[in-house]
Amino acid sequence: MSTVDYILSPLFEAIMVAVKIDDGISVTHVGDKNIRKALAQIDWASAALLCHNTRFDGSILAWHYGHVPALYLDTLSMSRATTHWTLGKSSLKAVSDYLGLPPKGDEVVMARGKGLENFSPYELEQYRRYCERDNDNCKEIFDKMRGIFSASELRVIDLVLRMFIQPQVKLDADMLEAHLDEVQAEKALVLAEVEATVDKSVFSSNLKFAALLESYGVSVPMKPSPTGNGEIPALAKNDRAFKELQQDASQPLGVQALLAARVSSKSTIEETRTRALLSMANKTWPLAGTGWGAVPLKYSGARTHRLSGDDGTNWQNFKRGSKIRQAIRAPHGFRIVHRDASQIEARMVAWLAQCHHLIKAFAEGRDVYSEFASLIYGRKVTKADAKERFIGKTGILSLGYSASPARFREMLFIGSGGVSVNVEMPIAQNIVYLYRDTYAEIPELWNVGEILLSYVAASKMRSRREIRTWELYNSLNLPVEPGHECIWLPSGLAISYPGLHATRTARGTEMVYDDIYSKGVHKIYGAKAIENISQALSRIVITDAMVRMHQLTGYYPFLSTHDSLDYVVPISEAEAIDDELEKQFAIVPSWGAGLPLASEGGWGVTLHDAEQKVNQ
Repeated sequence: MSTVDYILSPLFEAIMVAVKIDDGISVTHVGDKNIRKALAQIDWASAALLCHNTRFDGSILAWHYGHVPALYLDTLSMSRATTHWTLGKSSLKAVSDYLGLPPKGDEVVMARGKGLENFSPYELEQYRRYCERDNDNCKEIFDKMRGIFSASELRVIDLVLRMFIQPQVKLDADMLEAHLDEVQAEKALVLAEVEATVDKSVFSSNLKFAALLESYGVSVPMKPSPTGNGEIPALAKNDRAFKELQQDASQPLGVQALLAARVSSKSTIEETRTRALLSMANKTWPLAGTGWGAVPLKYSGARTHRLSGDDGTNWQNFKRGSKIRQAIRAPHGFRIVHRDASQIEARMVAWLAQCHHLIKAFAEGRDVYSEFASLIYGRKVTKADAKERFIGKTGILSLGYSASPARFREMLFIGSGGVSVNVEMPIAQNIVYLYRDTYAEIPELWNVGEILLSYVAASKMRSRREIRTWELYNSLNLPVEPGHECIWLPSGLAISYPGLHATRTARGTEMVYDDIYSKGVHKIYGAKAIENISQALSRIVITDAMVRMHQLTGYYPFLSTHDSLDYVVPISEAEAIDDELEKQFAIVPSWGAGLPLASEGGWGVTLHDAEQKVNQ
């Protein structure tokens, strides 16, 4: 069940709650009447609430009991940002064991399916002790991790949690119902065609299925071979990369149908997420009515600390212009304000590389996509030349991370925004080499990434002398430092590469680190490290703007993607909030002198309207 389905189920019952004030003892209150009385005695307007999975506990507190604290804290989020990439999980049990805290116990498993009336006195006493032990461990985890997190990062956790706990947008159930009917009808036709034209043996063969996906322009995820000889397609049902591919809503419906047939689910991601949103649209919040859209995002859901989707519905990758975006609406009297950072990763890479002519083009607001396309075609390309400019755009946005000619050709074929281009391999190669020659500082940046990785892997502990050596080498003044199996960011968080080391292969020396999901190793190289750094720094730019907006206005976004923020505000404030967002998106961080930032924004009744800058 989703979190919303569970908490808003008519069968939901709060059995007990353990409350710990600062460093006092944990006290458990049993039964709804006692819970309400205990919670009512807390001054929530000046309190910070700490839980492990505050999205769950905080939602119960707000939706059933009507209490919203001044600040949400969450050790689950903190664990994702610190220990997750070593442990592979961030459960209270896993983190408690890792930090040497008292064992969690299994009383919650023994209590599964029971209501309060089903507990014996002995079982209730055991459950109470379990609850208090959980509470004490949660506080211990917070105390041990607190020093890593700046006040700004703690506020980011708070604002991400509020997107779910205090939903601000409405979901149009009628539009979602109609969209579901359309998707199911189209899916039935596509599945029938797939099953009629594709031999069943293809779905049971990794290599054949990989070849089929590649014929559709899909980049097949790979994983290390269990024999140690190279890589094989990561297409097993439990492969993380395959799961991510199944959840990629940007894939054409035909590809979604192939993936559904592979796992015999016969349900595409578009159908699954529409049904989930429709279920949410029909829910009644005890204290707030019906139709609200609660947005579940993970703080530090990615290695780079970017936010990621969660709870079965990834709000970050609804298709542009889709019916789902049109079904996300501001309440009566309000508007959705949307603003996204323009080409933030391409700008970040140019700045990291100190590629001055590209930085200058961004800073002057020139059409960089058309300019690169003009170099490709040897003539002036403008926005009117949709195909040519698309090739230039794809080059600027993708080649900064060392995409190969084959990968670049594939991206052009997959297309975006209704444009798809099929070029021959020699042409793709020429464009890739043209990019690397034109912006030669960027390939040099990849080499710096290789050196940085060698510093990270050189020893188990970083001494100040070694860091100073890196600082002397770091002529580009990258705002990062090598650490123990990690790269430290200016936010105080780190990009983690557990067990990073050099290894000899048939292709030469490679850098690898432990992959907790495939239980093998994962290759890392200079350009990939730069991609991680660029994405991590871009995330800081966006979340810093989010925190400043909250400090200035008191508003928090209802949604954030990797490069955008979305707010719900009164109609009378829409233009002013959009203007303020533009200012905040343009603020260069203290570590980013000369970083050319820019943004685009607008507002409207629906998310789609705001993204289209309807401004009504």
